[in-house]
Amino acid sequence: MLTILVTIYINIDFSKHSMRNESLPLSSSTLSVLKTLGAMLKTARLERGMSQAELSQRLGVSRYTVIAFEKGEPKVGVGTVFEAATIVGIPLLASDQRELNKLTTTVANLASILPERGRRKKVILDDDF
Repeated sequence: MLTILVTIYINIDFSKHSMRNESLPLSSSTLSVLKTLGAMLKTARLERGMSQAELSQRLGVSRYTVIAFEKGEPKVGVGTVFEAATIVGIPLLASDQRELNKLTTTVANLASILPERGRRKKVILDDDF
């Protein structure tokens, strides 16, 4: 019963927090990258002669979402931004599919030799002398 009450309280408290339009605590470097990527997306869209409405329709989002990521606002989903980059022709991690496949394999190989968890095991010290 206590677990249910705690879960309900946490969910209610989280929903109150997420309902507010509080800014995410992002570094100035991250904000700068977001603004730069937004400007790149806008420039590439304009070079292709595409309107915000056309891009929003292809993405399946509102025009206001396109405006938001072009301004570099951090609350736009990363998948939406990456798809927009693909549509307007901005390479994200590689310039072609072959390079991307090679990068994917390299990252998978690196991930396979890393530990599965990021936490270290807790070491219990025996200080009873």
